[in-house]
Amino acid sequence: MAEFRLGRLKFNWRSDWTANTAYVIDDIVKYGANTYVCKKNHTSTNNQNQFYASDIATNWSLHTEGIVNTGEWQANYWYKVNDIFKYGNTQYRVTTGFTSGATFGEPDTSGNVVEYLQSFNYEDTWDAATQYQDGDVVTYGGYTYVAKSVHVNKIPAYNLTNDWDIITTGFNVVGEWNSSTDYKQGDVALYGGYSYVAITTSVNTVPTTAGSWSLVTKGLAWKGNWDPAVTYQLGDAVKRLSNSYIGVATAGSTNQDPSTDNNSTYWSMLAEGAANNVMTTQGDMVYYTTGAARLPVGSNGQTLTVSPAGIPNWENNSVTHPVYYVTEEGSDENDGSNISRSFHSVRHACSVAEGPATIYVKAGNYAEQLPIVVPESVSIVGDNLRTSKIKPAVHYTHTFISGVTNTITANSGGPFTASAGTTYDSATGDLVLEIGTHSLTTSNTIAIADNSLTFTCSQNNHATNHTYPRPKDPVSGVAAIPITAVTGTTITVNVGKGNASRHQDLVLASAPTTVSYGSSIFNGAGTKCAVILDSDYAEKKIQIRNLSGGEWTTSDTWENGGTDINITSVDTRPNEHSTMFQLSNATMLKDILMEDMSGFSPAGVVTTITCSIAGSKVTGSDLFPDLVGTTVTGSGVSTGTKVSGFIDSTTIEVDKQQTLGATALTFTAQQYDPNNAHIKGVFVALSPESRVIKSPYVSNCSAKSVKGIGAIVDGGVHRQFVDGTATPSNKSIVFDSFTNIHDEGMAFWITDGAVAETVSCFTYYNHISYAATRGGRLRSLVGNSSWGNYGVVSSGFSPLEKAREGIIEGLVLQYDPDNASGSGFQVGERIRGNTSGAWGYINSLQGTTQEKIYYSLISEGAVGVGTGFAPGETITAQTSGTTAPLLTNTSANEGQSGRVLVLSGLGTSPTLEENGSIEFITGTGNGGYNSDNITGADPFTFVISGVSQIGPQGKGNVQIDRGQLTTTGAAHTGGTTTFIKYPVQSGTFTLLTPATDADTTFSTSTISGFNPGEYCLSPTNELCKIVSFPTANSMNIQRAQDGAAVASAYTIGTQFTSIGATSFIGSAECWKDFTGVSTDFRATISNRFEDSVDSFVKIDDEFVKVTGVTTDTYGTTTVTLVEEKAAKAYDEQDIKIRYIFSQARLTGHDFLQVGTGGTATTNWPDVPSQDPVQTQEITEDFPGRVFYVSTDEQGNFRVGKYFRVNQATGAATLNANSFDLSGLTSIRLGSIGAQLGAQVNEFSTDGTMAQNSNEKVPTQAAVRTYVQTKDNEHLVMAQNAANLGISTAVSHANAGIATLRNESVKGVQISEFFVGQI
Repeated sequence: MAEFRLGRLKFNWRSDWTANTAYVIDDIVKYGANTYVCKKNHTSTNNQNQFYASDIATNWSLHTEGIVNTGEWQANYWYKVNDIFKYGNTQYRVTTGFTSGATFGEPDTSGNVVEYLQSFNYEDTWDAATQYQDGDVVTYGGYTYVAKSVHVNKIPAYNLTNDWDIITTGFNVVGEWNSSTDYKQGDVALYGGYSYVAITTSVNTVPTTAGSWSLVTKGLAWKGNWDPAVTYQLGDAVKRLSNSYIGVATAGSTNQDPSTDNNSTYWSMLAEGAANNVMTTQGDMVYYTTGAARLPVGSNGQTLTVSPAGIPNWENNSVTHPVYYVTEEGSDENDGSNISRSFHSVRHACSVAEGPATIYVKAGNYAEQLPIVVPESVSIVGDNLRTSKIKPAVHYTHTFISGVTNTITANSGGPFTASAGTTYDSATGDLVLEIGTHSLTTSNTIAIADNSLTFTCSQNNHATNHTYPRPKDPVSGVAAIPITAVTGTTITVNVGKGNASRHQDLVLASAPTTVSYGSSIFNGAGTKCAVILDSDYAEKKIQIRNLSGGEWTTSDTWENGGTDINITSVDTRPNEHSTMFQLSNATMLKDILMEDMSGFSPAGVVTTITCSIAGSKVTGSDLFPDLVGTTVTGSGVSTGTKVSGFIDSTTIEVDKQQTLGATALTFTAQQYDPNNAHIKGVFVALSPESRVIKSPYVSNCSAKSVKGIGAIVDGGVHRQFVDGTATPSNKSIVFDSFTNIHDEGMAFWITDGAVAETVSCFTYYNHISYAATRGGRLRSLVGNSSWGNYGVVSSGFSPLEKAREGIIEGLVLQYDPDNASGSGFQVGERIRGNTSGAWGYINSLQGTTQEKIYYSLISEGAVGVGTGFAPGETITAQTSGTTAPLLTNTSANEGQSGRVLVLSGLGTSPTLEENGSIEFITGTGNGGYNSDNITGADPFTFVISGVSQIGPQGKGNVQIDRGQLTTTGAAHTGGTTTFIKYPVQSGTFTLLTPATDADTTFSTSTISGFNPGEYCLSPTNELCKIVSFPTANSMNIQRAQDGAAVASAYTIGTQFTSIGATSFIGSAECWKDFTGVSTDFRATISNRFEDSVDSFVKIDDEFVKVTGVTTDTYGTTTVTLVEEKAAKAYDEQDIKIRYIFSQARLTGHDFLQVGTGGTATTNWPDVPSQDPVQTQEITEDFPGRVFYVSTDEQGNFRVGKYFRVNQATGAATLNANSFDLSGLTSIRLGSIGAQLGAQVNEFSTDGTMAQNSNEKVPTQAAVRTYVQTKDNEHLVMAQNAANLGISTAVSHANAGIATLRNESVKGVQISEFFVGQI
């Protein structure tokens, strides 16, 4: 029987369970929603999370069960059994204790909870980023869905099985169907004229597809005029001709003409119109004939007229092809075909026109971006000289009006639209675009669509709108314009200055492989293209005209094949410093007024370069031809030193001998030197892209500026068009009535072999009016040089010409003709100084009595003491025997000068002609008596007026190795005729036994190739003469012969060489003295030495070895100069003759107060503040020449510089040296006005003067003959008188003596001596 302890049936309530607590049987605790009774004494676990795992199984029994509402679900929370929490629209009851995760999901719903209560929560339109829970309701497309799970980014239409259920269906109107749209159930799209609802999801499934779409309504969509290029759908309605049609093809139609669809396959007629109402295109018109008729719209610019048949039609308005028009009101978007469709800019017109064509520039002011390249055979014609004015574009203020939507694109983000707040600064080129909030940085780039930004401009007082960028603007078409600055709502880009030209100056780190003017060049990246315009001599400073890709910067490189070249600096010229017009072949400018170019400044300091000077040679780096003529200064430099010649980029010549180490030399040019001036701001120039076959023509134009340049005709920019090839260029421009008014500027500059003709061209206030340099040639008819600083300048020669090079041949002797005897000296004979022993060869005889002997110096006399022909000594001609004493002063023997020169080194082919310019190269050499050492420096060149040539005479040079066979190089005199040849032969032998220096017999390996009387040569250059051969292996010799070395001892095996028998070289003569170190000598007949090449030759006591012979291909040339050469030239001084020297020819030219300067100092119409300088009217830097017929403000009429007539006084000045009276029948040298004095009609040679005429003047010879005749007569008379007087005296004496003798008795003594004398 069971035992009950009733005292223990008592429960003890312990409240909520706690950890680490001692519990006994029957204790009751609450844990979560339930209560539990303790069934075993124990201490609870130390963690409540372990209650279900550790305590409940053995220590507790469920007492009562309940629920606890814990509110919204919490993350990382310990949930107990029967806890109720809410998540989303559902309440959950916990069935197993657990700790929740960071987000709702596993492990919250995996076996730990069960749904307790469900409901709905409307979440609006489905969103991919939202987490949805059970009961969430969303709309998607036209349907409403409820969530069945917790999820993110599960599209309702595609996840109906596990995550969503459809609650309701409906419509969502989305507009016209688009092939790229993702359609959802319920989306309603318009397709053609019909509306369709999507019943499945789809992309690019046309609404007529039954499985994806369902027709909602049929309708009509009006599409306007039928277009064959448009695809039409069901319900589309169009107009075709006079009818309207509706599309009926399920699949739609393209290019199916409704008017011809008779079977209604694609179209059905919607409404039928009148048969004649057939307008098809915007702009069509209907007119009446017998009924309504269609007149199709005309072309842009056509006008409506009436035809001869009386019906309307369209005609071109004042259009003649190929003619273009430019007006102030025009637009560069027009076609330029007539005034109403005119262009706005001349530059754009030139970019469109193709020759032959004419561009008419109507009256107005045109501000242009420069340069303007005039295409070949295109003429630009203004309205008249006063009204069609072209200027360089300058800075203008701009006011922003509007921007086209989404026309600014970026490489990241966008597109953008410019809005209010946008600004443009034409002075800097910065465009600040207000585009709203953006994320662009200076690392981004943008592009701006053409004509998308509208501004007004101060050029026309903001009267009209202008759109930018224009096609001609630098950023037009540029896909990556760098952003230079940003704010939160703006970006800044540089689109080019308002006055920025496309003319840029680049400085390269090194010279490119080739620089071809007129050709295109790309930057290294290939993103920019330009045309090469010009460069400096070193080709490191290069001018370009950018074509595409925008302006070049130092970030670009110069494409140079394998390795691109860095660009170290870039200067974008403002328009006023560029060139206005670059003229191509057969182009024309007419009736244009050009203004406001600038940038010219006269030459001054050209450069400073560290150089050294040795004698006349200057060495340095980066030297260039235009330094010729500049003055050189620097520490230690001789005062007045000038550059006289250019050799190469490291060597030039100066006119003063000096020695100077590395020193900074400053080169300063004359102010009249355009070669070294700063050349910018040119109105007219040649285009380097077009060779000239027919000269560009500038007619009836004017150019006006401050420091601008009217025209440059530079043949250098056409250096790529080489004469003698298939593509030569005439390098020329013709100017007719082209007036140039440039205050301190320059009017015309013709250079580098170019040619220009100016007719009726007038210049005012120019620093230089006309200039021809570097071989440029100018012909001017009826022009002027008014005021300014320099009238006409001519200097230099063409660098393209290869000069004829030669030397001065010999010196000049001058003797006393009154004491000469013999038949006279003859050209071609030799002369000898009786005292000095000097020898010469007569090349020419000059002077009124042929007292000047031009001679080639053969010898100055004995070696070491010869002085050459000495003053006062007697010279004797070798052939004629004529003798004469030389003058007793330095003129007896001196360098050539005067009007006649004898030259050599100049061949006869091609023929040397007159009018060449001869230049004397500075150096040092024999200038006369006692080898007078002179430099031959002459700052001038001289024009040749006469040429006489003698062909080659056999002379030449013999090349030699000096001091052979142990002899020493020595000086030898000209005229030497003894040359002994020692031929080197092929035979050799070696010694079989040693030989001492006294042995006269050699034991030899062979005697073959050797002969008695010949020689053998040792390695020590001992010359041994062979006497005989005792045996086949021995020879008897004479040691150390003919002065070649000394006898030496030789070892076994020493090799000797065979030297053949000696011989005299026949008819050989040394033509000229030569020194002991000369490596060649002149021979009278050089070919006599040709057989001696590689042989030894003995001259006097010196052995030489002949290494070569060159025979002259020239003889001597005698030239006559236009002017007298004052400076003496030394023997063998180098000369150069050129024919393409700079030249200005002026006929009918007027000079007005040249030298008074620009407008400020000219002070017109008042008196100039500085005096005119007549010497600046004509400036010649030789060889440049100016030939002119001119008149100046003082009435001086001049024909060149040798003939002048002062019209105010009648005084005439001429060059008597060139005075030619041929054809003159008489001359009166008295007062012309009063006809006083005798009139002379003959220079008489009558030595009798028998005519006793007042009309004849005796010549010197006639006077001398007359005087000598009279002297002889008087002498005879005197002798007769003397004889008569002596006879009388003797008779009287004899009578007297007799008387005296008779009176001897008176003791008178008579002197017999006296009587004897009588």
